[in-house]
Amino acid sequence: MKQGPYIVENDIVINSITSTTNVSIDNDSVHNIDPPIEPLIDVDELITPIDNDETLHRLEQKCSSILTLHSYKQNQTKLSSEIIDRCKGIIYALIGSCFFTCSGFIIKQLRVDFFDALLCRFFLQTSILIAFIFYRKKKLINGSINLIILQIVRTILATSGLFLFYMSYRYIPLPDLTTCRYTQVVWTAILSMIIFRERISISTILAIILTLTGIVLVAQPTFLFNNHQLLLIKNKIITINKLNHTNFEADQSYRSLGLCLALGCALSISFSMILNKKLLISKIPQSIIMLEFSLFNLFLLILYHIYNRFILFKYVNHTMFTWQYYLATSIALMQVFSSTLRQYAIKLEYPSIISIVESSDILFAIILQNLFTNVKSNWFVLIGSLLVTTSIFLVGINKFWQDRKKLLEKKNKNNRK
Repeated sequence: MKQGPYIVENDIVINSITSTTNVSIDNDSVHNIDPPIEPLIDVDELITPIDNDETLHRLEQKCSSILTLHSYKQNQTKLSSEIIDRCKGIIYALIGSCFFTCSGFIIKQLRVDFFDALLCRFFLQTSILIAFIFYRKKKLINGSINLIILQIVRTILATSGLFLFYMSYRYIPLPDLTTCRYTQVVWTAILSMIIFRERISISTILAIILTLTGIVLVAQPTFLFNNHQLLLIKNKIITINKLNHTNFEADQSYRSLGLCLALGCALSISFSMILNKKLLISKIPQSIIMLEFSLFNLFLLILYHIYNRFILFKYVNHTMFTWQYYLATSIALMQVFSSTLRQYAIKLEYPSIISIVESSDILFAIILQNLFTNVKSNWFVLIGSLLVTTSIFLVGINKFWQDRKKLLEKKNKNNRK
């Protein structure tokens, strides 16, 4: 059966009743949360310790049931079940990534303002979190003054990452945005080396080189891709004239702005991930961290709506509540399922492996963009996306081996005792 890292809030060792062993907890494997798809509630906050007598009883039942398995067919079924269980985390991560990418793509095609669509989602999300925290009787303010300051900074950075993500999507295609966003994996590795004094590895150096090269190929600055960019812009303008609507992606100045916003999103997410890890290690509950994030987002979204309605008078000549808006809002609400799947995936698999699997967002974005829109990805974008994906693999696999090595060392140390 699978053995993997789990994360707990109160240093509780959760006995995973498998066919062979118990799994211990390692604070070094505290998962990194991505602000655009953060989970509502960490499932560990719902888990209560298992009584030892009950554990022994269950183990005895399992042993007796195993002894009765003697047929070849039953053994084959058990083996298949083990393989499926081992791949559950990867499957959940793939489904979650696909759903998140598809939902953002559909909302844009509906021509609905992302921030209007997100308003209902964060209202519901904040309400659920407040109800959960009051039910569990958790303190809203936790830790020392330094930890409170860290929570404030982390909330601002995470919210900035979310807003920059959707703002940049107005100006650049989804594959370009997704590629730039996933450079966060490399930036997080660099920040971890600086803040947590982790040793730099050859794979990390190669990942940095590949990421920077991939960004250049995706951004395609005019001083390197002058002729190609002019042809690309011309083709986009022709397409827009045919469609007879405004599209910021046709303007090179807006494209540059979108790429800068996307890179800002990646850096904001990287910093927030590092602070999130530090807060979890300091015993700040994930639900409290998420409530701060949701409240601040809801506050900014309400201000944005008030600004549009009463200052810009955006909805004077037409109503906001169209069928497109209701559909976009429903899709935004369903993004909660995407974050939940990601949370379960992290519980079942190494966080580094989940980071690799979630880079499939880049592939989903390329497929959606090229199948359902008139803006096609050129070879430079495809190669750049491939280089960034490769860098994610290098960082993820290196982190996976480090985590596995630490887990084996801990297991050997416990066996000696």
